[in-house]
Amino acid sequence: MPVTSARRERTKRRRFLAAAVAAALALPMLPGAAAPAAAADRPTIQPLPAALEAVRAAEATALYGAPAIRPIEQRRTSLVTMGDSEISGEGVGNYVPGTHEPGNWCDRSYDQALFRTGIPADERYNIACSGATPWNLVAGGPTQHNELNQGDHLAIKARNTHVRLIWVVVGANGDGTIQFGPVATDCAIRRVFFQGPCYPTYTDQWTVRTDGSRQAVEEALTDIRNTMTGAGYLATDYELVLMSYPSPASPDVEDNPDFPGWYAGGCLLYLADAAFARNKAVPLFESALRAAAANTGTRYLDASRLFHGHEVCTDSTSVRGLYIELGIWDENAARQSFHPNYRGHGMFAQCITQFWNSGQAQATCVDPASTGAGVLYSGLFEFKQLRNVATGTCVDSKGYDSRNGTRQQSYACHGGRNQGLWYDPTRQSLHSELSHDRCLDVANGSLTAGTAVNLHDCHAGANQKFVFAGNQLRPAGNGNLCVAFDNPLLGTPRLRLATCSTSNRQRWTFESRNFANPVGYGHDDFIGSRVY
Repeated sequence: MPVTSARRERTKRRRFLAAAVAAALALPMLPGAAAPAAAADRPTIQPLPAALEAVRAAEATALYGAPAIRPIEQRRTSLVTMGDSEISGEGVGNYVPGTHEPGNWCDRSYDQALFRTGIPADERYNIACSGATPWNLVAGGPTQHNELNQGDHLAIKARNTHVRLIWVVVGANGDGTIQFGPVATDCAIRRVFFQGPCYPTYTDQWTVRTDGSRQAVEEALTDIRNTMTGAGYLATDYELVLMSYPSPASPDVEDNPDFPGWYAGGCLLYLADAAFARNKAVPLFESALRAAAANTGTRYLDASRLFHGHEVCTDSTSVRGLYIELGIWDENAARQSFHPNYRGHGMFAQCITQFWNSGQAQATCVDPASTGAGVLYSGLFEFKQLRNVATGTCVDSKGYDSRNGTRQQSYACHGGRNQGLWYDPTRQSLHSELSHDRCLDVANGSLTAGTAVNLHDCHAGANQKFVFAGNQLRPAGNGNLCVAFDNPLLGTPRLRLATCSTSNRQRWTFESRNFANPVGYGHDDFIGSRVY
């Protein structure tokens, strides 16, 4: 929804509580970790505008039989989701009456993730709305359809209940942001009518767009803090969590043994555009959201890799493909496309429940072994390069590809995602930065000298388990074998198993990267050689 500069200025002027909030931006602990605050310790509850106060009083009466604002300790507890279609439930179906029809397309689902978490609460409020911009979360800001502004919604809920969690997914819509809706629509239309890939239109401006999203999200998160302070909350009274968006598309769809077909599965994107989405657009957007959380002292849950292996038309998809709803004859007919489905929101629920229980400031949620379940890991992943001592080169997924069977070759180190690996110490697996559903894999499960090591779907099998032994990398199932670059008479060395020896071709440094201009973030260098 467009937001004029005048509106933004009005929003800034409304921030009369900014100084109080700035002092409270340290990351909060989980409720109960600190001693309960006395009423005198909390900020004074600020009065609401008359129209909002009338709504609040009516809701309080429905909850408690009286309109008064209760002390926070005497209120029902609640969880709140704020944001856009990624978290509202669009694409899931089973919509709340009045939110999927002309006049209101918020598309709130009863099967949305908030209602499926394991976090205890008396009330759950999904106030997210499809198409929402960050400014729709700013109290007193722009509204959508026949709805209250989400910031105003929150101000009411925060006075009537004890809000324990505010779960935010926002930043994909609005002027100056990445504008997911128009971009996705353009890319799908181009594929349906064979007009050529869309990525050339967006790739060179993507960094500017993601920075615009960062700035807007920071504004929204800061105002949410203001709203909660105005409702009489200390930072320790509630949790504010920003979650990133999973990638909805993959260029590896044809690895699915049950590939449903381009039209039947709704995977109507050019593979080059899917590569742009997964390899460049989503990672840069995630970096911007990560920065927004850090700059505002907000807890951050990285879910950008959560759907890897479950994108549109891949195995056990967590995303709804291109979908045209019959009976709707306007631009809303396809609005549910490329959004998390029922399974996807189930994974969201698993992630946020684990994050809530962890008390961590930052965490990453992925499916590490193609099980369809979200698993939380502490902190944010650092993908490292595996550099060979003998050659000085890095393990490199040939051609920037991540299809099953992709050769792991020797190549000059360049910081690209096809050279990034993350080691899971629990599962002993090495995951490609291109896709968390691609692991180093001993071909055909044969733990014998001379066998090639490639990429393959992650499945936690014995042929995908490795251990570091000093500066050697060995298959966990055979300690007499080491991972090495071979030494062919012709051609490029590739990764194989070899009988362990003192050869430097078996010795590695698993090291951090710091390239000023890593490969894969240019105009089209993120497109794999097997993408057509």
